[in-house]
Amino acid sequence: MGNNSGRLTAEVRGTVCCTKKTTRLWITSAKCDNVVVTGMFDTVQQITLYDGANFEGRSKVFTKADANMHNTGFYDCASSVEVDAGVWVLYQKVNYKGHICVVMEGDKVNLKNVKAKDKGVINYAYFDETVSSLKPLDGDFTKECRISVYAGDFRSRSIEFTEDILDLRWYNMNDQISYLKVHSGAWIGFEAVNFQGFQTLYLPGDHILSSTEGIFKNDALSSLRAVQIVPPLSAVVVDRLEFQLDQGNPRETPINVFSWRQRNNTNTAQRLSVTKEKSITTEDTYEFRWEHGTKISLTYQYKTGLPKAAQHTTTVGIESYYNIGSTKGTKTAKTETWKVHYPTEILPKTEIKLSSTLTQTLLDVPFTAFLHQGDKKWEEKGTFFGVQYYGFITEFEESPL
Repeated sequence: MGNNSGRLTAEVRGTVCCTKKTTRLWITSAKCDNVVVTGMFDTVQQITLYDGANFEGRSKVFTKADANMHNTGFYDCASSVEVDAGVWVLYQKVNYKGHICVVMEGDKVNLKNVKAKDKGVINYAYFDETVSSLKPLDGDFTKECRISVYAGDFRSRSIEFTEDILDLRWYNMNDQISYLKVHSGAWIGFEAVNFQGFQTLYLPGDHILSSTEGIFKNDALSSLRAVQIVPPLSAVVVDRLEFQLDQGNPRETPINVFSWRQRNNTNTAQRLSVTKEKSITTEDTYEFRWEHGTKISLTYQYKTGLPKAAQHTTTVGIESYYNIGSTKGTKTAKTETWKVHYPTEILPKTEIKLSSTLTQTLLDVPFTAFLHQGDKKWEEKGTFFGVQYYGFITEFEESPL
């Protein structure tokens, strides 16, 4: 760190991930003088245990290891578990002994054989009211997991996996594995298919008739689960929105708002001092229609001007915040009062006709959006569709009777 006398200055780019109870900073890149750091920084590891299934009943939050849960009032009574941060190992006995149950960040687990009330809940029914000690696992569990399993020693038939395997029968490896080599990440082994049965844990290294945690049984594995915490994706951001106004296709239609007619059958001019008023309500609509969908959120707000019709041309209006995600049929209603001033007089033997129209314009204007998500940048295209009203025009027609 040079001559900074222990001071660390860093430029950090990443994502802060907040849950209801924890905070995690995911670092995508960090520069500390000549040192580049990547990965994640945990502020806390956290798990919540409940004495009822489906995350009900009395609960207790743990943020550190507990070798004997007699001392914390939650010994052998947990029936469901929610992992807020980190990877945790639950043990059947005190002092981290006996059978294990490994759970990771984002897991919601019922330890009792009941019907789940929520989607995505895992069932490890064999561990109900069994948790006597627990501890978090140290390490970076964001990397890709890779394991090789052997039907015998390291010279025997082997298969390499990089993702969860629900059923080792698919690979003719069910109840045949004796040796394992974990190249990266961590793995949970299960004695039954579909992640059921007793578990064993395997950290990087060679495993010869053994496991890192849990009670290993030879030729007993039937499914494997990779221990991997996926960093949350940073939000998609719109950097710039460009409308191709010259490629727009405005279609204008005059709409009659009101009309008026008056005759003067006399031989003298008639003086008038009349003002008519009419209130009309119009609904301007707009829609951002993306060519191939879009990765931005459905309610993404972006400050921009919208294409605006004006006397056979298209311009961009005043900037404001608009939803540019899913906007089909978005309407902006407005009520306006239009006033018409009539002529001051009508000549003898003359008829005056008056008509007022408003112009409705249908717009479709191509646009290009420039977006980024983290360090990734790309473009997406679409078409802006709008219905707008403008140009209140009153015309007089004077004709002899």
